[in-house]
Amino acid sequence: MKRTRIVLGLAIAVLFQTAILVQMVWAQITLLQSPTEAILRTAPVDPRDIFRGDYVILNYEISTMDGRAVPLAPEAKNGQEVYVVLRTTEPYATPLRTLATPPASLNEDEAVIRGKLTWANRDGRASMDPICEDSDEGCATYFVVYPVDSYFVPEGTGGEIEEYRNERALGVIVALNEDGDAAIKGLMLDGEKVYDEPLF
Repeated sequence: MKRTRIVLGLAIAVLFQTAILVQMVWAQITLLQSPTEAILRTAPVDPRDIFRGDYVILNYEISTMDGRAVPLAPEAKNGQEVYVVLRTTEPYATPLRTLATPPASLNEDEAVIRGKLTWANRDGRASMDPICEDSDEGCATYFVVYPVDSYFVPEGTGGEIEEYRNERALGVIVALNEDGDAAIKGLMLDGEKVYDEPLF
């Protein structure tokens, strides 16, 4: 009887873990099959943050934003999730506004990506930020990080891809759903799609 209970307990634990893995895989497949896409332009990465293994570190132009051009919701707090509304028209998606809560509705050419607000300069004073250094008047900037900050690539190709990234010639195709979840579907070099993320 005791052995039967142990076997039954192990079987339930294995089934539970399998169900969780299946749910995670299915969620990723569903997201990658989303018809909503945005192409994000990458930005150079600090040269000290070198290529590691077979993946590339990604930084996006929409990570550093000028609050005058892309308004930040006043209630958005550092360290909290925010929702960046993007215009998805080609060639690259452009940010329109950043919200503290999911948008109630979107236009046909818009999508939303969820990230974390890491820092915001709300007082309007000029700073040493690249966005502000040429400004003669007040400047507000803020920074958002996204969960699509690295991409696994075929062995031996990382260096070339990083060169494109640092020359701002690398685009990242991101699948988005209505909740702002994001998954990398592929890469574009000089406007041409070169990598596709397999579903399995």
